[in-house]
Amino acid sequence: MVVINTGNTIIDDIWLWRADHYADGQIKNHQNVNNVGLQVEGENVLAYGLAVEHSLNDLVVWNGNNGKVFFY
Repeated sequence: MVVINTGNTIIDDIWLWRADHYADGQIKNHQNVNNVGLQVEGENVLAYGLAVEHSLNDLVVWNGNNGKVFFY
């Protein structure tokens, strides 16, 4: 859903959510495909209030160094 490629970035109160079902509860993974909710490639990224739901593979992939998450 979101890729952070720059360093020294602040993420503040973000909720990444992929709609994965119909109103009747039927699962629809073949529609609205999303494999990773948040991918961080930048250095020194801070996240305050990070919520990620319903990605098909990984909720978060954090490859950057020196990052911190407060409230996941």
